[in-house]
Amino acid sequence: TDLVLFFALLVVMMVAMMLPSALPMIVAYRGMTRLEAGRPTKPADDAATALFIAPYFFVWGGFGVAALLALSAFGLLGSMTGPLAFASAVTLVAAGLWQVTRTKEVCLTHCTSPMSFVLHHWRSGRSGAVRMGFRHSMYCIGCCWLFMLVLFISGSMSLLWMGGLSVVIFAEKLGVRTIMFSRVIGVLLVALGALAGFGAFLSM
Repeated sequence: TDLVLFFALLVVMMVAMMLPSALPMIVAYRGMTRLEAGRPTKPADDAATALFIAPYFFVWGGFGVAALLALSAFGLLGSMTGPLAFASAVTLVAAGLWQVTRTKEVCLTHCTSPMSFVLHHWRSGRSGAVRMGFRHSMYCIGCCWLFMLVLFISGSMSLLWMGGLSVVIFAEKLGVRTIMFSRVIGVLLVALGALAGFGAFLSM
């Protein structure tokens, strides 16, 4: 049905936004599967790597679907006029404030150091791969969940917003001085939210 296709495309969109920034973690995990007694003496375990990646699809896709359904139920999707304009402003400010929280910093730390994460959270075997993938994908959600709400509410799921947020997510996780960059993005989002709120007030 059209609804099933829509949600399938939503999952693909979420993964397309998040997966590039997770590639270093996936590469680090795959490299670790080659180690035996601390030396890369065996072939990489591609099956375990696939199991490590699988939770990303379920967690990110599940979050996207759940968020979209919840926002739709509360009437927070649609044209940015009236109350929705204020909802957009509040979402932008909330996303900006989240950028400077301790929780965001902790989640981002786990996402910016692939080898550190793999070594600290290593679990052997196929079930261990799933557990590690799930844990890391949850840290990714902790970093980016409000970005997704911004995309749904303020960006109306436009390709321009999707591309811009994808670049921010990628730079935030893989760039230099990522904590500082994250806070700069937070300030910009708060400013953008304030402008959006002021514009909504003037249009009343």
